[in-house]
Amino acid sequence: MENCNHITKVVKWGYKLIDGNMIPKVEIYGCTNCDETRETPFPREDVFVDHSECKTDPCFGCKAKYLQLSVGDARHDGVMSARQHDKELGSYFDAVRQGVEPISTKQRDIDAAVRLSNDTGVAFDGNKL
Repeated sequence: MENCNHITKVVKWGYKLIDGNMIPKVEIYGCTNCDETRETPFPREDVFVDHSECKTDPCFGCKAKYLQLSVGDARHDGVMSARQHDKELGSYFDAVRQGVEPISTKQRDIDAAVRLSNDTGVAFDGNKL
């Protein structure tokens, strides 16, 4: 196929003996779109996809650029992990049990309300601001 945009795949694996060790090597490469084979991989052009006019917002490609591979909870920039969210809610409910009413459930607001309540001796009430 002359107009084929070749995508390389391994057709046949072989082994090469080096210093008594069997090292795997590719003997034949093929194309996933046609039946052409060769001894070296097909040259590959870099593919650029413009995501500025995606029909679905956001498309999979747009979502994937924020994917982070790490141990622990999967998260997105700007969005806290479930563990951090649960910790903040726990802190909020502890403050409410003490009579303190923080402005929000964010940790910095909870800490400020508790600190202000401890400094003044009066329970902070963010609802009256």
